[in-house]
Amino acid sequence: MPVFRQRTVLLVLALLALVAGTAASDPRPAAVDDPRPTADLAGKAVLSPGTHGYHCYRIPALVTTNDGTILMFAEGRKPDCSDSGRHDVIVVRSTDGGATWSDPHVVHAGGDSTAHNPTPVVDSRTGRVVLLTSRNYRSAWVQHSDDDGVTWSEPVEITDSVAEPGWTSYATGPAHAIQLTRSVHRGRLVAGTTYRTADGTKGVALIHSDDGGLTWRLGAYDHEAAPELNVQEPSVFERPDGSLFVLARNEKGTSEATVASAVAVDGGSRFSERFHAGAAERSLAVPTVQASTLELRATDRGDRYNRVLLAAPSRQGETRERMAIRSTYKGGAEWVDPSGGTVVYEGMSSYTDLTLLADGRVGLAYERAVHWSHGYLWFTTFTEADLGLPDGDTEGLPVTQDSSPNDLDAWLRGGAAVVPGRFGAAVALDGIDDHVQLPFAEKLAVSSGDFTWSAWFSYSGGSSPQPLLWAYNQGSVYSQVWLRAEPGQNRLRAWAQSGEDVAVLETGDAYDDRRWHHVALRRAGDRFTLHVDGRIVASTSAPELGSVSPKRPFAIHLGQRLDGAQHLAGKLDEVRLYGRALGDSEINALYGSNAVITEGLRIRLAF
Repeated sequence: MPVFRQRTVLLVLALLALVAGTAASDPRPAAVDDPRPTADLAGKAVLSPGTHGYHCYRIPALVTTNDGTILMFAEGRKPDCSDSGRHDVIVVRSTDGGATWSDPHVVHAGGDSTAHNPTPVVDSRTGRVVLLTSRNYRSAWVQHSDDDGVTWSEPVEITDSVAEPGWTSYATGPAHAIQLTRSVHRGRLVAGTTYRTADGTKGVALIHSDDGGLTWRLGAYDHEAAPELNVQEPSVFERPDGSLFVLARNEKGTSEATVASAVAVDGGSRFSERFHAGAAERSLAVPTVQASTLELRATDRGDRYNRVLLAAPSRQGETRERMAIRSTYKGGAEWVDPSGGTVVYEGMSSYTDLTLLADGRVGLAYERAVHWSHGYLWFTTFTEADLGLPDGDTEGLPVTQDSSPNDLDAWLRGGAAVVPGRFGAAVALDGIDDHVQLPFAEKLAVSSGDFTWSAWFSYSGGSSPQPLLWAYNQGSVYSQVWLRAEPGQNRLRAWAQSGEDVAVLETGDAYDDRRWHHVALRRAGDRFTLHVDGRIVASTSAPELGSVSPKRPFAIHLGQRLDGAQHLAGKLDEVRLYGRALGDSEINALYGSNAVITEGLRIRLAF
């Protein structure tokens, strides 16, 4: 069997069962009782076993061309579905968003050899579609199309320029390559490849092209994590800072982790972090299989947050099942719901690829079958809302506008009312379910830096805690910032936490007199201060306190604890966050005249 994938041949009976179905048949098993979200992602079989002269199809790869055409590449395998045989690399095209597809067209004919591992990328500057492929798990080839995949140049071998002389095996991809959009290497094409050294060690290499895919060069490569990690079949995405995150399959290394990662810099020329399996990688529930990634949102492109998707089976074990989409909002350093995600298909499934469609939907191609992890190549589409938006469902909610330059408008939940305030209007909360929800946005994360939260508040009566602000997370060991009035203890209490390190500030007055009071919570280096009505009323030092907002996504509520267990019965006005420590005179100016201070302003809710 080839060194890069351990792909089991379809059992004869399983294959007969698959071929008996039509392209429109649905090999889903009976529904499984699972509390995790399942999007309505029925999709369709684009390529089915036993059609167009091929025993089966495997190893999908997707791109969307500049004019919106979707290209799905795959291996057309014969005489059987094993990894080695007379395989061709084929392409099918869709010009209507995946509703209909062309018949397969051969782009790299294997002849009596094995053509495999399609790795396409679109040069957005010219519209050219570049396709990398491999032959017999030993060589790399490149070709291109200038008419959105209708016609193709002949494959040209590039092995000598992308592999070291001592490597005994080599394969491109699989799944799509990327084009860099940041730093001095903007426009460069980068692909992941897998190799094996003379002593049998597996490794991952990045290759790149600076001339639109005509010529390619070897960049960073690494196999030093073996035998703990036998890395292969990488998926690459670019972070907003220009670094490249490389997620790879761990093929029977001694580590229990099934995936590993590395970080490359200088346009993929060198690794700043070599392959490893840290907490993020160990947390991912992925069987031993290829996985694909896709950048969905990025703050340097005008989005409020960063989000990268991962498509792979999510049930660990010998079989590959439960295709799911998971997300990272931190460039691969942390995965949300790593054991679950949004389930696309509960049954057996395997290799994947993702592409962003022209209308903003995401296209997913994946291997799917009844009795094993491959057979059909399936295609489906979804939106970010299908996966779950980090702010939840906000459609139709009243909005209070952000007066800062960042346009981070907030939502009024629970029927919160706008009433006369300290300056113009304010928001009145009923103490039951009203609150203000700030959007999840990277600009609201203060991390371990200086900050100042300020607001006007007014309330009275009772002894229940009255939360004014609750930001980022909640729990005994979670990083967070909160501020609440505690009339039962006759105090205001502010809390800043990073892991197990905590800074606590308390006053000797709860200010529950129905009058307007101004409060400011400030971090300046290792010192935290609480100001009320322009005066410092509490101060403490916390030199070990780190980031108060490390998790992604996070939530920020005004007038409610994050879990909804406590609510403010009162009013709020002029809530602001600064990404710096305001001086005492500036805080006095906010208290005295509601001064317009714009330097470092992250959000301002004047209601």
